[in-house]
Amino acid sequence: MPVDLILGSNNVGPNGKVKTIEDFSAILDLFHSHGNIHLDTAYLYPAGHPGQAETFLGDLQVTKDGKFILDTKVRSFEDGAHAADEICKSVEAQLKRLKVDKVHTLYLHAPDRTVSFEESHKAINELYKQGKFERFGISNYQPDEVLGFVERANKYGWVAPSCYEGLYNICSRRAETELLPIFREHNIAFYAYSPLASGFFSNIKRNEPPPAGGPFDPTTFNGQYNQGWFFKDALFTAVEELGKVGEEYGIPNNAIALRWLRHHSQLTDGDAILVGYSNIGQLKQNLEYLGQGPLPQQIVEVVDKIWDAIKDDAPEAAM
Repeated sequence: MPVDLILGSNNVGPNGKVKTIEDFSAILDLFHSHGNIHLDTAYLYPAGHPGQAETFLGDLQVTKDGKFILDTKVRSFEDGAHAADEICKSVEAQLKRLKVDKVHTLYLHAPDRTVSFEESHKAINELYKQGKFERFGISNYQPDEVLGFVERANKYGWVAPSCYEGLYNICSRRAETELLPIFREHNIAFYAYSPLASGFFSNIKRNEPPPAGGPFDPTTFNGQYNQGWFFKDALFTAVEELGKVGEEYGIPNNAIALRWLRHHSQLTDGDAILVGYSNIGQLKQNLEYLGQGPLPQQIVEVVDKIWDAIKDDAPEAAM
């Protein structure tokens, strides 16, 4: 059975790429027409304009009549954001924007190491007991930190993490050795974000300036972060090698990346791929690629050789 798909919303909102609720509604309809029902959002989305994506989702009443299931992530990436009272305030405001009493999964979006993880976990557990969410998720945490959540859950009877959102793609496979063994042992699903490395596989060329306003624009926080992850000679070479073998079969890099992740990676039943887009045309293309079957064996072998060559330069599996 193919790995599940989850629709992201990090580009949604008046200050995002998908600027109108009408455009977003059409994107949701397209995603649903392919048999998909799982949506993902966050307090942060779109970056720099918190709450806009959640507001769109709430106005569209996406969970009405069970059409979609919805996950969100609490305010993060700020010192003190995961103090108990701050988590509670964040969730209260988020549920109000989403116009729901609870979400399917509530995530801690990224580690807040200025607050004890025990305090944050206890606050999450209290919200769980109040029925604010069904599943607890974490994202971007280090392996030992993941184990800490598991151990506290066992020690105190608190809700345990049941899913993890993390970086995973052809050029970012450290999760296979650093995180996946933990997930398999403790029944934690892995949801892979950035399957196309924010466009690095197709839209970025060596020694050419990245497009202004794009995911690698160095004047933005996200652009600086993405460049730090991917702008390395070894990774540029990997993309070029991928393009060469893809040309032999008439398969573009993005299709290789998505088909490899769905059919040849270490994702399995219960895991998922977070699907991104900047517009409905891009989503349509990505869904088409994801609907295609396994890759030719020669391409799979090249992907593995690429990883062996770049693993020391690859982005970290967690923050």
